[in-house]
Amino acid sequence: MRLRTYRRKSTLGSEMSLEIISRRGPRNMDQSEFYELRTGYASTLVDLGTGDGAWPRRFAREYSNVLAIGVDPDRDALGEAAKLADRKPARGGAPNALYVAASVESLPAELQGTGDWITIYFPWAALLRLILGGDALIGDILNDLAAPRARLSIVLNAEAVPEGFDRPTPEKVRKSLRDPLEAAGFRITRSEWLSVDQAPPTTWGGRLVKGSGRAMVALDAQR
Repeated sequence: MRLRTYRRKSTLGSEMSLEIISRRGPRNMDQSEFYELRTGYASTLVDLGTGDGAWPRRFAREYSNVLAIGVDPDRDALGEAAKLADRKPARGGAPNALYVAASVESLPAELQGTGDWITIYFPWAALLRLILGGDALIGDILNDLAAPRARLSIVLNAEAVPEGFDRPTPEKVRKSLRDPLEAAGFRITRSEWLSVDQAPPTTWGGRLVKGSGRAMVALDAQR
């Protein structure tokens, strides 16, 4: 099944402030504050559909010179993630992790061109359907979000397939995403099966894949 494709001028919202989820709750971060924050780091990771936010926090702890941003519409999950990130580094905290409440279909304007590395690990719901269907909207989203030389990494649980879609394989995912990624300026560099020990260090990676025998499909692309 292929979703209806269409082009939009931009997937970015028009509001000039980010909704940041901190341990104290949601707050707005304006464009100048966000720009000042970003300039303090060498590069920016953007994790779309971050869920519980574990992956950007773990990456932020390992690479203190990177601003790691987790994006998800689930404010409750982001609130818990923010509490963990706000801990002292000795207790697992990561001051360079940031959580943004937003849907992928309408990302805040401030995120335009910020993603030096964009990750989409074990997506589900609408985001998974866009990827499996090869919808042009996924290209629009990535075109808006990606920095000039951005890297893209996608990992799918091959056993979690929405109704109406075929089970993903490396070949099918490459074919589905070739056109929307090319439209966004990306060149696919890898599309293959992953072994269990190659699962990304996300909470869902641990729960859904490790010890289960489930298959994973990975796709990488470079702008």
